[in-house]
Amino acid sequence: MKKQSLAMAVTLAVSAMAQAQTDADGNLVIEINKGLPQLETTVRETTTGVQASPVSDGGELLKSLTGVSGIRMGGRAIDPVIRGQKETQLNILLDGGYIHGGCPNRMDPPTAYTSVESYDRVTVIKGNRTVVYGGGGSGGTVLFERDWPMIDEKGYNVDLSGSYEDNSDKWELGADAAVGSDEGYIRFIAHKSEGEDYEDGNGNTVDSEYKSESNAVLAGIRLGEYTTLQASYEKSGEEDVEFPGAKMNSPFADSESTRLKLAHQFQSGALQQLKLDLYQSDVEHLMDNASMSAPSTSDTDGFRLLLEANAADIDWTFGADMQNNERNAVGISNATNMVVFSHWPGVSIDQMGLFVEGEKALGEDDVLKAGLRYDRIEASASRATQPFGNMGMNTPTTLYNQKYGTTDTDSTENNIGGLISWTHRLSTQYTLETTLSRSVRTADASERYIAVNKMGTKWVGNPQIDPEKHHQLEVSLASDMEKLNWMLSGWYNQVDDYILRQKVAGDDIYRNVDAELYGIELEASYQLDANLTLGANLAWLQGKNEDDNTDLSRISPLELTTSLDYVQQNWKVGAELKLVDGQDNVCLNSTSCGGQDVRTTPGYGLVNLHGEYRLPAGVTVAMGVDNLLDKSYTLHESRDDLSAGNTVPFQVAEPGRNLWLKVSGRF
Repeated sequence: MKKQSLAMAVTLAVSAMAQAQTDADGNLVIEINKGLPQLETTVRETTTGVQASPVSDGGELLKSLTGVSGIRMGGRAIDPVIRGQKETQLNILLDGGYIHGGCPNRMDPPTAYTSVESYDRVTVIKGNRTVVYGGGGSGGTVLFERDWPMIDEKGYNVDLSGSYEDNSDKWELGADAAVGSDEGYIRFIAHKSEGEDYEDGNGNTVDSEYKSESNAVLAGIRLGEYTTLQASYEKSGEEDVEFPGAKMNSPFADSESTRLKLAHQFQSGALQQLKLDLYQSDVEHLMDNASMSAPSTSDTDGFRLLLEANAADIDWTFGADMQNNERNAVGISNATNMVVFSHWPGVSIDQMGLFVEGEKALGEDDVLKAGLRYDRIEASASRATQPFGNMGMNTPTTLYNQKYGTTDTDSTENNIGGLISWTHRLSTQYTLETTLSRSVRTADASERYIAVNKMGTKWVGNPQIDPEKHHQLEVSLASDMEKLNWMLSGWYNQVDDYILRQKVAGDDIYRNVDAELYGIELEASYQLDANLTLGANLAWLQGKNEDDNTDLSRISPLELTTSLDYVQQNWKVGAELKLVDGQDNVCLNSTSCGGQDVRTTPGYGLVNLHGEYRLPAGVTVAMGVDNLLDKSYTLHESRDDLSAGNTVPFQVAEPGRNLWLKVSGRF
């Protein structure tokens, strides 16, 4: 796949799967609302809403999309939020496998381990539209994917890229080289980036320094005419990363990931294809400050066996997957070099799943799709009975008993989810899609077992907390005309046993409540003439705790983005206006509500400009300015700014005016 020069190819999937391909000029063609061949497809030839400027990781890329935001804690490691859902409410896969971060405070969400330019395709599936990629996924699924490289007749491809941003004196260099043919290949990917502190719109310095490096080697071989085997090894490292939203920094975060993929196409019978993905990822992380250090590890391994078939005029996808995650983390006093508490006391979460999906055409205008999934979860904490430092004889189980009246740390769940979706072509212009789903999201390691007792303040997980049950209804209407294309989606999510983190009497605990989330999203583009396109994206979201009728935390405010793009054969320019409303529907951490919101956040408006020119030699030069008017603003979802001297509630601020330059090319 030929890579775009301005931004990663992001597929905004409205159906369970979306497909992307390149046209004759190397521009990405994105297909959405794709049903069976009997239905016409809605095709968009732009990546409207995708951030044009360089991004530090996958989270920063995703937050530029409609209905997606992010939680900022520093200069990188943006934690994505899709439709008000975050963390393990999202299924995020990197090249077919899961990686769970090593930091209990989420300094390293999975997207922090993505050098975006090293992936060929990013697919975003909003909501619960497939049962294939694991249990849960109520907020959505994000797939960072690498393809078998398409190597031209000379036998090799080399992609080089570099970028610079003036606000943080940030630079990035990347190289992606592949040698081989359709019979086999070897591919090397390397990325390195460094950034200094940036300034917000008021000229204040935001601690945001970091260093990042990743290297990967991939190889593939065709074992037969219809069988391929691919393997990869990737090592990523972060150094000296500052997090004003954590009151601690990260001296390092290292990960090693191994992937093995086997694919076979059957030539007769009902079975059409077999895919087997094996993966392993090991993370070592350290966060510290003047008084304390907190080393941690997170090791994940698993597999997915997937079979595709056609029987009874139904396209079937079925299989099994497994995932195991082991986590350990402790807090160590720098003064005594003693372990004083345990974040994760030997946590193990095993998940084994079975799934089946079917899709059938009901005539020329209708497609019906349904899926069913079963997951068995087993969770335990092997070190929960061990005392830690200033706990004295107290143990994590002592804290669990104090807060929840239980010392039982073993838990088993049998979770069932599924979906049914109907796509109907109303006319040659309009397509209606309705999806009803249930997904079950098990609690993560912190929600179950975290056991922090620091200077009288406690943060305690609930080992017997129930899993979340999400029941969602979504209706989408899409229009595909000659000049005007738009898609309007409305969705409602009733959540039984929503896992709520709440501050009670100064301590953080977890409890189950009933909740609801609902929203509307609109995406539209209008071709003013052969070269000029007007775009608009709108997202509106609400979230309520139904037990006490308070607002849920970190709910994105109303947002409207309009864009104007002018495209010629070898160059294009664009302008973007983003308007974000203030957020007054909050659950503040400083009130009896005990939520995660920092404050009521004021609204803001931003102007971004960008341009691109493709040189005849295959080199593309792009440049632009983000936040042209140097506005001071914060994302409502972002963490408290805990920098020294900050005495008022305030989130970690976004960068002020930022000039950027990017050069890329294929040789």
